[in-house]
Amino acid sequence: MAGKYDALERYLSDVPERSVTLSFQRIEDILGDLLPHSAREDDLWWANTRNPGRAQPRAWMDAGWKVEEVNLTTQSVTFVRVGF
Repeated sequence: MAGKYDALERYLSDVPERSVTLSFQRIEDILGDLLPHSAREDDLWWANTRNPGRAQPRAWMDAGWKVEEVNLTTQSVTFVRVGF
């Protein structure tokens, strides 16, 4: 069964750069679905923690990325490749 954030994992897997900043709107476009309100209100939603109840960090972490910065004001997130 495909997860909501699988499209984000695929997208990040194909990004050649070492870092990328995406607007929340762009992430929603990639997902084909809206982010939950908590993604726009709580930077902890973007934490790089593996937890069975949190599918979103698994998507970017499995693709080899981590969240470096979240800006709730501009509604954007910067991902960086792990190991660079």
